[in-house]
Amino acid sequence: MAVLRCLIILTYLETALCIEDTNTTGNINVTLRDTNDTSSDRDESLNFTEPGDSSTPSNFPPPTAWTPESVTVFPEQTESSESFIPNATPESPRAAATAPPLLVSGALPAPLTDVVKLCPCNLQNEQCDINCCCDPDCTEELSLFTDCSVDRVSNDPRLCIQESAVYSLSSTQEGLSQVQSTVQQEVNPDVFCIQSANYEEGLTFATPEVPTVENFDSFFGRFLGFFFGRQSMTSALQSPDVANSPGYQYGDVIQTVNEEGEQEFFTFPAAAGTAHCLDANPAGFLKDQTSICIRSFDLARDCATLEALGLRTYIKFNIRSGKKQEAKVIGVEVAAITLQSLEGTWTPVDPADFADYFPVVLESGDICNNVVLQVKYTFRYSEAGEILNVLASFLLGAIKSATVPIQQEFHITFLQEISSTAGLQFSGNPGYVVGRPLVAGTRTADGIVQSADPKGSLTILQSSVNQDCLLGSSQRSPVLFGIDMLSGCTLKLSDEVNCSLISEVILWALKGQSFPDHVASFGNSLPQNPSDWVPIQNQTITSTCSIPLSHHLEVKWTKYGTLLNPQAQIVSVMETITTNTSSLAFLTSASGLLSVTSSVSFIDVSAPASPGFKVPPTIDAKLPFDFFFPFV
Repeated sequence: MAVLRCLIILTYLETALCIEDTNTTGNINVTLRDTNDTSSDRDESLNFTEPGDSSTPSNFPPPTAWTPESVTVFPEQTESSESFIPNATPESPRAAATAPPLLVSGALPAPLTDVVKLCPCNLQNEQCDINCCCDPDCTEELSLFTDCSVDRVSNDPRLCIQESAVYSLSSTQEGLSQVQSTVQQEVNPDVFCIQSANYEEGLTFATPEVPTVENFDSFFGRFLGFFFGRQSMTSALQSPDVANSPGYQYGDVIQTVNEEGEQEFFTFPAAAGTAHCLDANPAGFLKDQTSICIRSFDLARDCATLEALGLRTYIKFNIRSGKKQEAKVIGVEVAAITLQSLEGTWTPVDPADFADYFPVVLESGDICNNVVLQVKYTFRYSEAGEILNVLASFLLGAIKSATVPIQQEFHITFLQEISSTAGLQFSGNPGYVVGRPLVAGTRTADGIVQSADPKGSLTILQSSVNQDCLLGSSQRSPVLFGIDMLSGCTLKLSDEVNCSLISEVILWALKGQSFPDHVASFGNSLPQNPSDWVPIQNQTITSTCSIPLSHHLEVKWTKYGTLLNPQAQIVSVMETITTNTSSLAFLTSASGLLSVTSSVSFIDVSAPASPGFKVPPTIDAKLPFDFFFPFV
């Protein structure tokens, strides 16, 4: 078989190198070079001469040894048709020229291609890792090893020829352990393996750049968008329709116009890295934020000059209603101003006179009055994402020099303007879905009137931190189907309290301002169908001085429809108000605090399902009278 292959190769070379014109004398020199020897005496030439032709070459240069810079070229060949060089190694200049350069990111470390030098279990520098047989720091500790935590270390598994360092333990005559290591070569059976790696530096990670005083500014410019985000980066990811919409989208930077008419963005002071205030923190649309930071200043020098202490700094700009240049410009309105004295008492003042409240040093010289301590922004926006108005509430206080640095608090809240033509909010189709608000309303002569609040009109008192019934009465949570809830609050009573007045206040805090009288039996019941609504029944346990102590809603529901897809239907709602049965002296504690509770419970009153089956058909077939003839 080998002889046959040699004959085929010689025949192919003779056919390919012969010259068709018999009148032309040619001599072809094929140079063979031993890649392991660079001496010229190892070069051999094979001369193929046609019969009858001159044996003296006249058109070819003498044979030369092959080098990477010189390649033998046949006559009538272009320089681009160079002969193929097999087994190009990474050290070859030709192979190195084809490797694309990597991006410069610090200093590339020297690659470790020798598997003997690789040790993944060597975690401690210049210390021996127990049972790490490849750790070079382990010399005396080797005799105490019980096992090799890593017994095989291989190089890149994508290579066709893989080298593996195998480590094992053996015992000496004294019973001590000694490490034995061998290097083995394995063949990768994968068809798409890598024969050779032209760029060995690419097998290791680059050394990360460490921020220093010299390169900090360049790092800050490169990673600024990572911390705060940039409008150009977010807009590039948006679809064309979203990018062209006039209103803001979630997370967009709110655009402002300063007093000089220059374009800026809305900033929100916050602590960044340290507790001190950073005034250049941009605020995103629909992102409610609360920040508390520390402001350091010199009271005598900065009281009247530091802009962060004055009210005017937080309202001297205008807000663009949309992100388009032609969007309407809206000013910041002062909704409320509250003054805080040195003793901590609060006094509300007329917000129309906000220009009169600016920081000023009092005659004593150590008190700065009208310093901004708290700012609350309220943005109202439409469904299209356009800002309708911006309200700002301030808390101004008097500061002594001994209390510097001061603590400032900032809030930003976004509220959607509810349209009068808002669509009805359903909580199921048709049955209720667990976790959706109960659909409630008030019955009139024309039907059921529903609230436009998407959270629903049937709400429960939401527990607050201070547990005060008067302060937390406006904070309410919607009653969600299938979720039992319990909340409460406290009220401080005095001995000369008016029983009827306290009863109205507590009842208003428990039930809310507009308590409905009907609840939809299904999640998609329409207001024009009063028969699909269930009335809220009332049960009140009263006494002489009726002060409500608890308000409980009991919602009974059942499963309606098929067994495969049952639908939740409300069948009844019972409101139970429990009042006191004794005097106020026994109800309140020693400090005069009265506790009241509000709760909701859901009860499943579904009857056990009984599967029904159709009656099997009866066979009512009539045969002809002579069907069994002649047997009958």
